Amino acid sequence: MRYLVLACFAFGGLTLTAAPALAQTTAPAAATQTAALKDGVVRRGGVTLRLQAGQSTRLSAPVTMDNGLVVRPDGIMIGKDGSRQMLPEGKAVNMQGVVVNFTDDMMSAPAIEQRARQVTGQPTETRLPGPAQALVPQRLATELRRTEQRLALLQQLADRLAQRTAAAVGSNASAAPLDRQLQEIDSQLRR
Repeated sequence: MRYLVLACFAFGGLTLTAAPALAQTTAPAAATQTAALKDGVVRRGGVTLRLQAGQSTRLSAPVTMDNGLVVRPDGIMIGKDGSRQMLPEGKAVNMQGVVVNFTDDMMSAPAIEQRARQVTGQPTETRLPGPAQALVPQRLATELRRTEQRLALLQQLADRLAQRTAAAVGSNASAAPLDRQLQEIDSQLRR
């Protein structure tokens, strides 16, 4: 009898310690579900559902979208201009008021990737083979560096010409150093 009471206490203790662990393992699944759907309204199985914070519930009151579109619980959309249209089966309305495909546009990127992995069994990223050689051949890289140097020299030439023009037109004693600099840059450009 004593052993039976001890066994009951031991079993009860194990049950109480396992309950919090079980609650902790189910919490991440709920967090994953929260991120699975974007906010909006969807029509599935003839029922209009409200998508909010990743949860879907039956729409019980009209919802007004950002562009003024109103979606009623019976699935009728009323535009800002008063036009009426039934939300097609399998379609959704995002919070901006745009009618979109539910499976393509209302699922979050992680949910789409997870779904693709389930369907294909492979990652969703596509790898393209890159070039085996350098992107720019060495000859072209050398030519690009030479062109950059010539461009810098041309900029210097333009600056000196502007100074020369400002100093004086014609031969002037103060223009002689600028003339020498112009000739030096010109000879470098001719190489």
